[in-house]
Amino acid sequence: MHNVDEFIGWQQDLGRAQATIRRRLIALRMFYDYLAYICVEGITNPVVTQRHYIDQGHHLPRDIRQNEIEKLFTAIGDHLRDRTIFTLMLHTGMRVGEVVNLRLADVYLSENRPPHLRVLGKGQRERIAYMSATATLLLNEYLSERPAKTEEKVFLNRGGKPITITGIQLQLAKYCRQAVIWITCHQLRHTFACRMIAAEVPVTSVQKMLGHSSIRTTQLYVNVADKQVERDYHAGIQKVIEICATQSEVSHG
Repeated sequence: MHNVDEFIGWQQDLGRAQATIRRRLIALRMFYDYLAYICVEGITNPVVTQRHYIDQGHHLPRDIRQNEIEKLFTAIGDHLRDRTIFTLMLHTGMRVGEVVNLRLADVYLSENRPPHLRVLGKGQRERIAYMSATATLLLNEYLSERPAKTEEKVFLNRGGKPITITGIQLQLAKYCRQAVIWITCHQLRHTFACRMIAAEVPVTSVQKMLGHSSIRTTQLYVNVADKQVERDYHAGIQKVIEICATQSEVSHG
């Protein structure tokens, strides 16, 4: 048991992520469970759940700086498919898996209502994703140049087959190397959400845009870009400065 304590401390000293340590403890516990299963005598499981629980902590979503976004799209250049994909993710908050699964039948660009997509998200929950003018223009252009294949998926690879999640991630990694930055697909979604909150869009609307089943998940973005907290801070710190200045004048009077 104490050896496991030392192992946890060693992993933390190495700077391993909490989630990584948790996975390794689970693997160790399952190994000893297996030994018990095959009737190895005299061996007790040293990993005690109540004692060796690792709290993953509370991390705020990490959005992308504007200059990094500009570098990314400079690296993408005129590659129409990829510019369309990453603009959609940045302007609608779609997950990479949702982009991959988008079908031609899910695209609505020419009806008497704003351009939108029908997105199938986690848990088979469907939602409407509205598009910016830029995203609409790019998607229209991409669809007009897209090979006339029988594939129902919107985005295809060079072989004319539906692009995969790995395919999109590899393309993004390539552009990041060219731009000397590092951005993940999910950070594009985080950035969309943070920008919506910063623009003071109601959190309930952002929840629907992102397809979150719980408002608590969306609330994390409020902690990143809460304009009211920002205003309260500046108003409060200004009063603190004024009070301190007044007290200083009195003490020197």
